[in-house]
Amino acid sequence: MNKSNILGKIEELSNQQCCLYDTWSANSLLIFTHLVGKVYYAEGIVEGGTYEKGALLLKVEILGLAYDYVTFESVKILKKYCEDGGIVDYNAPILLVERIKR
Repeated sequence: MNKSNILGKIEELSNQQCCLYDTWSANSLLIFTHLVGKVYYAEGIVEGGTYEKGALLLKVEILGLAYDYVTFESVKILKKYCEDGGIVDYNAPILLVERIKR
């Protein structure tokens, strides 16, 4: 049986819009969405890029409304799970990020 990469939900950083999960990879977090809609990454967001706390990472658009996803701390993008303009499903991963200690 395969072992899941997810360790547990981080309640204090999760809300009705998204969930953050600790992973087996050191300092890595998996960002999930609780929305079904189109994903639009912010301009300049690339795998391997680093972003400071408060930076806009992406928007999920649903029924004409856009929900912003901003960084909660300094992070490095390890993996983008959706294409820009692609559809994301409920409880699907959007980004794998690594915490950056400053």
